[in-house]
Amino acid sequence: MSDLPSRWDAANGRRDDVMTEAGFGPPVQRSRLEIYRLQFPVFFEKNKGLATNPNFWRILPRLAKQRRNMRGQSSDGPRMIVATHHKAMTTYFNAVLRFFAYANGMSYEKVLLNQPRDGSKVVLSNHGKMDFPALAPYRCVHLMRDPRDMIVSGYHYHKWTYESWALRPDDNGQSYQDKLNTLDKETGLFMEIDHFVFFYRELLENWDMDDPNTLEVSYEGLMGEGRDDLYREIFEFFGCEGEQLDLGIDLMRLFEAKSRTGRSKDAAQAKHSHIRSGRSEQWRKELSPEHLAYIEAQLGPVLRKFGYAPA
Repeated sequence: MSDLPSRWDAANGRRDDVMTEAGFGPPVQRSRLEIYRLQFPVFFEKNKGLATNPNFWRILPRLAKQRRNMRGQSSDGPRMIVATHHKAMTTYFNAVLRFFAYANGMSYEKVLLNQPRDGSKVVLSNHGKMDFPALAPYRCVHLMRDPRDMIVSGYHYHKWTYESWALRPDDNGQSYQDKLNTLDKETGLFMEIDHFVFFYRELLENWDMDDPNTLEVSYEGLMGEGRDDLYREIFEFFGCEGEQLDLGIDLMRLFEAKSRTGRSKDAAQAKHSHIRSGRSEQWRKELSPEHLAYIEAQLGPVLRKFGYAPA
């Protein structure tokens, strides 16, 4: 790692040369079986509550009935897109959209940094990095979360994730994950801030808030008491009505974290769990004044653009 003494000095203001410490060496090669072996425990922990949730079993016949009803019908409306960002409900929307697309006989695709295929009618963009004009006609829901909470959540997640990019070595043979697990928390969080800035700052600074085909939705709103109203607003924005609208809303309810995991206690207090609490403003307890000053120097305009107050 670079040991520049002024690297995280907020007094220097915004730096346009912020780099990530992720390695760009050879990708980690794993068989499909090995990937499933690694991912299954986390998948099970995130979804074990569904098996004992009566609403899950009630919705399955409705999904099958809707699919039968939609058979032979064309879907000429605009493409439905949810554009989110890392640690901002990507797993949640992946489940909701996958089931929704199945019920309505639509093709579903989850993309990372690539454009979706021409035939994909329902799309989840994990990082929100797409050429939207090339996808017209579309209706997009953009999900934004406080960057400070995304940074904190990313820091904890990247310390154990099996995602191959976090395990790729740099020129010194160290991966991003190696570094996080070697560093103290204070330094590790600075490293995570740089990673976020490198990956997202330009995208978020240039995000078109005035696009009439995009509905801006906050993570904090979807975690709040009024989330049912947002569920309806999202699927009405997509042009849904009748049973299609009702299914979309009920899938949003079904895959809420507590329903999926069956946890009765806060994930932040659960021992030996990779699943952390999704509460907002966790950054207040985890980030130091020095972290917050550096974030303000690098991401202040982004925070204000999306309505997040300074610390």
